[in-house]
Amino acid sequence: MDQIIMQEAINPGYFREQRKNDRYREVNLFIITTRGTGKILDINSDGLSFGCLYHQFFPAIWTMDIIDAKGIHLKQLMVRKIWEKSNGTPGYLDSFELEIGVEFIHLTPLQENVINLFLENIPFVQS
Repeated sequence: MDQIIMQEAINPGYFREQRKNDRYREVNLFIITTRGTGKILDINSDGLSFGCLYHQFFPAIWTMDIIDAKGIHLKQLMVRKIWEKSNGTPGYLDSFELEIGVEFIHLTPLQENVINLFLENIPFVQS
């Protein structure tokens, strides 16, 4: 009879999604969509995650705008939902009822350049 001997425990973190690029946290960025608004939690050139104060429905693919407190506005960015997390605790000031992670898709070269320029010129704190 064959036996498998486990010499070392496998770290569950190994199986987590590996990011190609670091994500950066920024406190003054927001998304605007026809379905609602949200606060960006982290962002990089491939995508972002955002939180909503109230639960809203977001389809698999949609467009969004990104705006910051200084008035910079990136329009009509197509995104695909990667994950969604419902926290289920509405009413607390520091908690989002819904968090969503998206990736940018079908961006034009101009949109890609604007996102990269945008990321280079805003002071971020690496997460």
